[in-house]
Amino acid sequence: MPILRLDNIYKDYGDNRVLAGVSLVLQRGDKMGLVGPNGSGKTTLLKIIAGEEEADQGKVFLSKGASLGYLEQKPVFLKRTTLGNYLREAVRDILSIKEELSALEKEMALLGAEAKRRSLDPLMKRYGFLTQLYESKGGYTLENRINTVARGMGFKKEDWGRSIEQFSGGEKTRAQLAALILQEPELLLLDEPTNYLDLEALEWLENYLRSWPGSLLVVSHDRYFLDRVVGRIASLERGELKCYRGNYSAYVAQRQLERDSMEKVYQKQLAAVKKDLDFIRTASADERTKRQAHSREKRLSKMQLLSPPTAERTVKLNFSFAGRSSRLVLRFDKVSKAFGDAELFSGATFEIEWGDRVALVGPNGAGKTTLLRMITGEEAQSSGRIKIGHGVRIAYFDQEQKQLDADSTPLGTVMEQISLTEAEARKHLSRFLFRGDEVFKKVGDLSGGEKSRLALAKVALSAGNFLIMDEPTNHLDVKGVEELETALAGYPGTLLVVTHDRFFISRIATKVLEIREGNVKLFRGTYREFIEARAAEEEKKAVEREKKTDAASRKGSKKREMEKAAREQLLALRRERRRLEKFLARLEEEISEEEARISSLQEQLADPGIYEDFATARKIAEEFKAARHRVELLYDEWEVIAVELEELPPEEHFLARD
Repeated sequence: MPILRLDNIYKDYGDNRVLAGVSLVLQRGDKMGLVGPNGSGKTTLLKIIAGEEEADQGKVFLSKGASLGYLEQKPVFLKRTTLGNYLREAVRDILSIKEELSALEKEMALLGAEAKRRSLDPLMKRYGFLTQLYESKGGYTLENRINTVARGMGFKKEDWGRSIEQFSGGEKTRAQLAALILQEPELLLLDEPTNYLDLEALEWLENYLRSWPGSLLVVSHDRYFLDRVVGRIASLERGELKCYRGNYSAYVAQRQLERDSMEKVYQKQLAAVKKDLDFIRTASADERTKRQAHSREKRLSKMQLLSPPTAERTVKLNFSFAGRSSRLVLRFDKVSKAFGDAELFSGATFEIEWGDRVALVGPNGAGKTTLLRMITGEEAQSSGRIKIGHGVRIAYFDQEQKQLDADSTPLGTVMEQISLTEAEARKHLSRFLFRGDEVFKKVGDLSGGEKSRLALAKVALSAGNFLIMDEPTNHLDVKGVEELETALAGYPGTLLVVTHDRFFISRIATKVLEIREGNVKLFRGTYREFIEARAAEEEKKAVEREKKTDAASRKGSKKREMEKAAREQLLALRRERRRLEKFLARLEEEISEEEARISSLQEQLADPGIYEDFATARKIAEEFKAARHRVELLYDEWEVIAVELEELPPEEHFLARD
């Protein structure tokens, strides 16, 4: 029985139709990603499901009694309270049971052992019932669970007493997400949950959601997150929704195959229509040819002409380049940075060379943005030396868009950057989706996504050879992020970028600069190699801890044996997860290769000339059929492995016992 069903949902805002007959079925335990361009109606659809907006037409059916949790993209107002109290309020139902149990214990103690049986029996009966209920709801492990979730969302012990009123927008969103996880609703609606999470929090959330038994509908532009968490994709474009089996990578492959097929069918019809029109136009006057021409005219009049496949509206990026600099682009020599008594990092020593593509990673608050501002000269180091190489010209994208004047306009912003005519400025802005009167809007009135695109438009005009970008993918939809990836892949200079988008890092970075616990280290290798090296290091540390524990413990108690088994299970779990993830990656490569082969065979079969040789045509058709069967088998195998991976227990299960 489905937990959620949408039946023919329509929603208009004035003359703008956002949802045009959207239907969807979400089964219990399903984890689905909702994707689509910015402004396509994804948030509107979630609000309708959550009951915060009403559909103009259609029905939303939520399974009777099913609980629903909704995380909005922008943080909602939170009442004045501390983080600790806010998270405990999320599990008020369980805490209320604990409070009643305590009250009953006091009442029974007051009655004493000599109390009449009639007075004590009802209390004992109620106490027994509540004890079982408290245990079934996880009451005895509740405090540990609250602490685990809070740590997973990036909160430290000192954050517990802070007032949520003083939190940043990102911290408020993380607090709300933590509260939703603690409530464990049967259906979770998440709107861009990864926006304010660092890499560690992202990994924690992914592992939690993969093992969580509930249902999930999540809007996200984080392709890596979608690949790891969801098993289905719902694509919303031009008001219509279409569902695909598999993760995001599988969706992209299927989507491309669909587009290629639509293009071929369109071109084939176009050629057939042209052929008929040419025949009609050049038909001779004899009766037989006239009849044929008339017949073709009738056929054309009844034909339903296909529309050409529409190109997706996205930004078109190209960064200005100031020419080559010296081999040394940037050197940090024993650099430290502190604000008062709070030290961010110390002794940072590394070099960035010409042509390097460096991803700067680390937990929130580690000092990534501060380090970038030290390079650009906006912040001074506390000690040490920073050297910029000869001929290095920096172009800087600031995630806070401080370089944008709120009182200016997009047109004024780019015309002030370099000397451009209005026509040239408009042409440049159109590549960043500012068209018509949009170029005259006040910068202060722009949305977050519009400001991000305008900042990119401004940076693109900055002639530099060392491009520094702080969270450039924020507020961009997937197509915009892919266009940015393509532009940066072709950028001839040096690149230093802060981003939490691991798909983006994997494609762009050749080195990884990590800030962690006050240390800054440069890893010479790709992001995948960095992750594998870090996992191997953590595993090595775990083994060393295990050896030390075994050496220190001469008496093998049952508790120590359980802890050792848990550590061994944790290491085995990590090895199994890596094995399955590598297997999935290999299957995805095979699927991609086989689908490319299907596309090639489909193209051959679309050629009318192939059927002049029936034996060849039949052979190709059989190959096409076999290839499609092979893809189906690969998808089935992918789904089995994905389920195995999803059913692996979370690491926290073993860490909690470690």
